[in-house]
Amino acid sequence: MKDNPPSREEAIGLMAEFPNLIKRPLLVKGGKILFGFSADEWAGF
Repeated sequence: MKDNPPSREEAIGLMAEFPNLIKRPLLVKGGKILFGFSADEWAGF
């Protein structure tokens, strides 16, 4: 996926088919990266 990411439409289709992808987000802010979902970590980010 890194070298050939899906289009927006494909990504939405994948999330609809595999909802577990929604709970495994990737958040990039500046030089920091959060992978996965933790409400406490995201609140402090």
